[in-house]
Amino acid sequence: MSFSHNVIQCWSCVVLIAGSFCCCSCGDCVETPSIGALSPNNAAAGTPQVVLVVTGNHFQRNSVVNWNNVPRPTTFVDNHQLTAVVSAADLVAPGVANVTVFSPPQSQPVMFGTDSKSSSSTSFVTVDCAGGVSGALHFEVNP
Repeated sequence: MSFSHNVIQCWSCVVLIAGSFCCCSCGDCVETPSIGALSPNNAAAGTPQVVLVVTGNHFQRNSVVNWNNVPRPTTFVDNHQLTAVVSAADLVAPGVANVTVFSPPQSQPVMFGTDSKSSSSTSFVTVDCAGGVSGALHFEVNP
């Protein structure tokens, strides 16, 4: 079974059991984000704040850039780009910071119903869709 590039953990099914009809489907689910590049990817220690441009895939409006596992103020540009403010306090001492992107899982509606041969009823449940944390890219704070 293969899933489209934009859909993960979502499915459609049709089940015919003893004359009953059940239809299940959900919308696009959130995929785990991935980072391809950081710009800039380094700065000198003591630099004032930096606006970090994070380029990758599967970013959502509620995705957050983390600096050493601490969320930073993040702006969603599009599904492939976020910007985040890295403060002067983050750039005080030389070292390497791990930069990741977190997208929270989202619940998607799933509809169940019956056909006209039986009582007409529809109900909704939700399923949790992926989300997650990207792999890390390193940002160097140089002496």
